[in-house]
Amino acid sequence: MSSLVVAEGDTIVIEPTFGSRQVVLLEPAFMSGSGEATIEGRRICVMGDEKRVELQAEYSIPGYSPGAGIVSVEILDGSQMAPCVSSGAPLILMGQQFTARFTPTVPAVMSSPPNTPDLMEPGIGRGRFVTQQVFVAAA
Repeated sequence: MSSLVVAEGDTIVIEPTFGSRQVVLLEPAFMSGSGEATIEGRRICVMGDEKRVELQAEYSIPGYSPGAGIVSVEILDGSQMAPCVSSGAPLILMGQQFTARFTPTVPAVMSSPPNTPDLMEPGIGRGRFVTQQVFVAAA
């Protein structure tokens, strides 16, 4: 089954739930492309571009003051990779959902005594790409 090709400027949507944490991005999230080909003047995204995604976020846990951290793409789903290309790196496709990682940088702190900070361990969530173009697809 074919899926739309992701290009520079396409939107990244992150689901808010990372375990017990509710994560909110601080700004809109877009992909950056490094492929040689373009779609509507925008570079296509190839494998490795997802590793450059680092999104600033705040998070909350009931009973805690807010904390902060970074959301990144942990691993793409198999439906989000076009392994057969004639040259260069495999393309990134819209596909299903990728695995996202939230890494706290400033811990949330329990609101009442003993004012315990949240553990600084990463959490796992989900995300997806939303393409602007609707006509270039790959399998």
